[in-house]
Amino acid sequence: MAVKIADSPSGKILIGADGRTLYGFTNDIDAKSTCYSTCAKAWPLVIVDSQWTVGPGLDTGVFSTVLRDDGTEQLVAGKFPLYAYSGDAAPGDANGQGSGDVWFVVGTDAKFITTKATNQSAPTTAKPVPAPVAAASVKLADSPLGKIMGDADGRTLYAFTKDTNGSPTCTDACAKAWPASSLIGQPIAGSGIAAALRSVTAPTGGTMIAAGKWPLYRFAGDAAPGDTNGQGSGGVWFAVAADGTLIK
Repeated sequence: MAVKIADSPSGKILIGADGRTLYGFTNDIDAKSTCYSTCAKAWPLVIVDSQWTVGPGLDTGVFSTVLRDDGTEQLVAGKFPLYAYSGDAAPGDANGQGSGDVWFVVGTDAKFITTKATNQSAPTTAKPVPAPVAAASVKLADSPLGKIMGDADGRTLYAFTKDTNGSPTCTDACAKAWPASSLIGQPIAGSGIAAALRSVTAPTGGTMIAAGKWPLYRFAGDAAPGDTNGQGSGGVWFAVAADGTLIK
């Protein structure tokens, strides 16, 4: 069976034949997979043959396949191709849930479950963990492009050349592929950052970091810290140097 049902803290979700949690990618519009290369290494595809089946309790009609560029068939639930996550070590893990605000577990109705799982055994008196101030930091990282700006998690930050007046213009579908850099409080410059950092209003609400005149974004196609898969995308997205200039 290519896909089965499992109980989880998020409710009933889809799992693969090996019991690992399955996910969908919000950038995969209308059942077209956009996860290739480095992305596909971090998020292994659910590849099936012509004899694929679904487990008890699932409606076969909800599932289909999509032909990938290499000729393989990827299983699709509703309109979302399905993936596992390389960061899940064992069945029952759901470490990829909510990753980048674009990866989510999938319910039996083929819809995303966007709520985060809760730890049922946690004491009710436990205090919420405050968000770390370091999350707002911008630090320099070594890369094949030279020293570039990254966020507190080590994820590469990019600028959008259409933000010519210093205000972010990446909205709607663009904002899903290029999430605004998150900011809590005031941005903190790491060692070697020469550009002036400031906060600007993000298109989706809240605030984001800007370096010099450029608002800063992450790229949903970067699966891990140090990835620069967004560099040069569309001729309008570029990594940012320590002085706030774009690396082209």
